[in-house]
Amino acid sequence: MRIGNPATRAAVAGIRRRPRQVLLTGLAVLVATVFTAGSVLLTETLRADLVDAGVRTPDGASHVVVVASSADVGALEPQLREVPGVTDVAVGYRGVTPVVGSGTGGQWLVSSDPMAGPLTTLPAPSSGAPAGPGQVLLGSGTAGRTGLAVGDTLTLGGRRFTVAGIVDLPQEPLDSLVLTPPDAASLGSVLRPARIEVAGDAETAAVRAAADGAQVRTADEQRAAEVAELSAGVGAVLAALSVFVGVALVAAVVVVGSTFRIVLARRSRDLALLRCVGASRGQVVRSVLTEAAVTGAVAGTLGVGVAVGAAYAGLAVARMSGVDAPALVVPPMWLVGCVLLAVAATVAAALAPARTAARVPPVVALGAAEATEAHPPRARLRLPVAAALVVLAVLTAALGATGTEPLGALGLLALSGMVLFAALVTAGPFVIAGAAALLRRPAARSATMRLAVANAGRLSRRTAAMTTVLALGVGLTAALLTGVAGAGASARESIDRSYPSDVVIVASEAQDPAERAAAAQRLAARFDADPLLQARVVGTEVHVDAAPGADPDAARTAVGNLSGGAVAVVWTADVRAETESMLSIARLVGGALVGATLVVAVVGVGVTLALSVGERIREIALLRTFGLTRSGARRSVAAEAGLAGTVGAVLGALLGAGYGWLALGAMEMDDAGGAPWGQLLALVAGVAVVAVLASFAPMRRAGRVEPAQGVTA
Repeated sequence: MRIGNPATRAAVAGIRRRPRQVLLTGLAVLVATVFTAGSVLLTETLRADLVDAGVRTPDGASHVVVVASSADVGALEPQLREVPGVTDVAVGYRGVTPVVGSGTGGQWLVSSDPMAGPLTTLPAPSSGAPAGPGQVLLGSGTAGRTGLAVGDTLTLGGRRFTVAGIVDLPQEPLDSLVLTPPDAASLGSVLRPARIEVAGDAETAAVRAAADGAQVRTADEQRAAEVAELSAGVGAVLAALSVFVGVALVAAVVVVGSTFRIVLARRSRDLALLRCVGASRGQVVRSVLTEAAVTGAVAGTLGVGVAVGAAYAGLAVARMSGVDAPALVVPPMWLVGCVLLAVAATVAAALAPARTAARVPPVVALGAAEATEAHPPRARLRLPVAAALVVLAVLTAALGATGTEPLGALGLLALSGMVLFAALVTAGPFVIAGAAALLRRPAARSATMRLAVANAGRLSRRTAAMTTVLALGVGLTAALLTGVAGAGASARESIDRSYPSDVVIVASEAQDPAERAAAAQRLAARFDADPLLQARVVGTEVHVDAAPGADPDAARTAVGNLSGGAVAVVWTADVRAETESMLSIARLVGGALVGATLVVAVVGVGVTLALSVGERIREIALLRTFGLTRSGARRSVAAEAGLAGTVGAVLGALLGAGYGWLALGAMEMDDAGGAPWGQLLALVAGVAVVAVLASFAPMRRAGRVEPAQGVTA
């Protein structure tokens, strides 16, 4: 099909001649699309897996009765068994409670199952047999973590249970075991009944009449409610991921905008010729946007392909490692949406460069130098806008810092950060020009540093694009490090204050404080009688420590044996370990989320320098003629990358640490200690080094430029 717009025809022909340039221009969008599509694949696979594993209503159930207390169970269970058409009834117990075994212990997830019949949800045990009275089944993951096996004993609620078998449970967020409903009921307040499951073909009205006002759902209604609840949780995960996807796309838009400015600067003569032969400004703009759309489509398609391939490969590796990984869910419409989002982001990024290119008059363009960006930015427009954005960011941050509702305050702080980033993008060329002016004298002793500083100041918009995106990625990371460090310090201080002993035990949940205190005194006397333990009563709690010289495992076993009837048994070491585990997970998950923006930023450094070196071939060749060595040319490119990386990392670390501190204050954790300066310094140094490494290919190309190319280029 023949394209009517001659400028668009020229752009399409250019894409065919230079496919590598299309990939290079869209590389940042490709990386952002990988993250976007990966987020979609993660959430949809997670949704399917959770729905498959999290629906707890048995296939053989006909109705589910939601109960509020053990008293309700005692009254309702026999009544439900008498309903015509009911063939079986099972009470479902579930809760988190202390469990002690040989060399292990802590808070376990304990649930009940009838072990046989239409209301069981368990598969056949992989080893051993179904549990009977006084017996339990261990989850296979729990058995692997704890080393417990069939025949071992556990203490739960003051009672000893024998491990009858090992079973594959659909989910094991904690160490988990399953016991029979009668055993669960015998533990008293240790476990609470959640619902009663009914099997058979009884009429719903008859079941409701027997339930005495308790909530009754058909099994299909209950399953639908469970699916909706699980899907809502996954939707919240997707919403959280969308924030970081949006940030990564913003970073990609800034990078792609810079690369299109470079590409159009190199093609200024071609565009001028098109204007001379009759192409209008609008046709030039449309041709550039067409090229951007093609670039976005190619980058988006490749990004989706990389994400899907990486997901399949990751799950295959996980299965080879023995992990029970779920099947990958590939939603076609969502992935098409990812490609369309990549196209929209690329077109939006190219809009401003396209309009700038179209405004150049033909005669001026034909006589212009190739590096059309080598002019100072317009201070009259940029500086007032940047100042207004800074004021808006400060006011928004002040509202967030003084807010009373933590979630709203965090939202205001996030908005303030994005407004400040917009101000940094607007004023970035002046920041780079100022940094270049400050470094001009220190760099005077080195020819390569003089070149790097001069190029940064001369092409300040280009350098600012690299710097601001790096500042965004580093700022997010610095805020994460500051927030996690502060939250960790606050959590440790709270643990030391709330759990001053090895074990804290709540002996009774009676309403009368005097009765709770008396129960605590009785339990403390029981612990004091054991030579391995030392106990004291604090208010209505019992605080227990291991006696000096006592074996920790023996002391833990003694506490488990003597704490029968206690409402809650909390081990301080377990609380600390769980807190540290949560902090580590927060660092890993947060690092992965903000890492996408950092990757986009580093890719932007490499792409910008690669295009910049290609544009400056003649300049580098002339410098070679005047004595610049190959290694000097390489070092000048590396110095440019290091300068952009250092300035962006320092700005990002300072701003991110500040916003992290404000976020801690909004969460009432402002007394949690100072910023993690060691981690922030390591972050700044690491980003500067990675920025230099990202310039490896441009460095090699600069080093290969021959002096004769200054005449032939």
